[in-house]
Amino acid sequence: MMKKKALVAVTACLVFLGGSMPVSLSSAASVPTVNGAVAVTFSDVAGHWAEGAIYEAVKRGYVTGYPTGKFLPNAKVSRAEFVKMAVSALNLSVESSSNGLWYVKYVDAAKTSGIFVEGDFVGTDWNKPLSREEMSKVAVRALDMKAEDKQWIYLATKNGLISGTAPGVLSPDGSTTRAQAISVIERMLKVKSGAKLVVDKYAVSAAELYWHRTNIFTVAADMFDRPENYDAKASNAGLNSWKKEKLTFTTDDGKYKAEIQQLIAIDMADPKDPNRKLLPPIKELSWASFSTEKKLKEVSDDYVFLLRANVIFNKDTKRYGNGLRFLFGGFVEDEAGLTTNSPQVLKHGKDTFDAYIVSKSKFKVDKTKKLRIYVEALGSPSAPYKNEMIVKSYFEK
Repeated sequence: MMKKKALVAVTACLVFLGGSMPVSLSSAASVPTVNGAVAVTFSDVAGHWAEGAIYEAVKRGYVTGYPTGKFLPNAKVSRAEFVKMAVSALNLSVESSSNGLWYVKYVDAAKTSGIFVEGDFVGTDWNKPLSREEMSKVAVRALDMKAEDKQWIYLATKNGLISGTAPGVLSPDGSTTRAQAISVIERMLKVKSGAKLVVDKYAVSAAELYWHRTNIFTVAADMFDRPENYDAKASNAGLNSWKKEKLTFTTDDGKYKAEIQQLIAIDMADPKDPNRKLLPPIKELSWASFSTEKKLKEVSDDYVFLLRANVIFNKDTKRYGNGLRFLFGGFVEDEAGLTTNSPQVLKHGKDTFDAYIVSKSKFKVDKTKKLRIYVEALGSPSAPYKNEMIVKSYFEK
């Protein structure tokens, strides 16, 4: 009995983690053993979603439990505590510091290695609870990746480092728990070793929206993020064609200004797609093509593209209408109006809706071999006074 208590005491170390991000890892990781016997167990870990990751982290030696025999997997972790864990897990060189604060030498090691850069965290309070976005920055930098503002959490989700707090919910400002932080570090170590992790597709979609206001390059990659877009002659296509400066739209006379808040792709083949909630009830929607009008199906082999825009000012209401309109180019038109091979506008009752539907598998690209999306300000009576291409996608090199 005395040996067990002593062993638990030895494994105790006041290292905190923390947060609110359910990241699933297998609980099949082996429990640390000594001569074939269990070296340490925690009274509050059995059956926990991160049980396997916790014992794996303890076995690696970058985190321990408490003298009480508990691990406290749901306790919050501070910025300093997470950086210490990441530095220790990566076996980074740590030098002693003259500063009396315990975490300074770990922060210095993180800076030297490049997994932390000044400005990654707002403010200088290292005892502040770590946010999910801050955790993403450290984890992504540890994979030697660079990112722009708000892209960190997109790269973290795309590489399987983190998942959503709920389907399609990121909670970037949410805090992090010990269990969650360990799970991310364990995943980070797996990716660094060359492993490919399962990703949460809803989290990636939400992260792309959070990053640059669209998810079409994630959800409708077969249309807009094709390999042809990244050869030497098409460097301004696919994801690279989406520019922040184009999201704010001003007419040439300066009397009308609007912005694209979001351009969202919804997968109608997936009844669990979280962005369905942005649409009116499906039974109230229909799509119209020439003289044909059909009810929108709850589940179908289609994408719905939804534009959410905001008028900043309109100084000539006689000339300019309300809102922006978007339209597609490059599709073979379906003049028969019998399918959604080409984009068809959605209707909500008698009113048109700022959304289009197009088949995921039956669409055809015209002789230009290039799909495009345009945004335009409508003039009176109906002609656009300004039109700009915001997306370009090639189908041939």
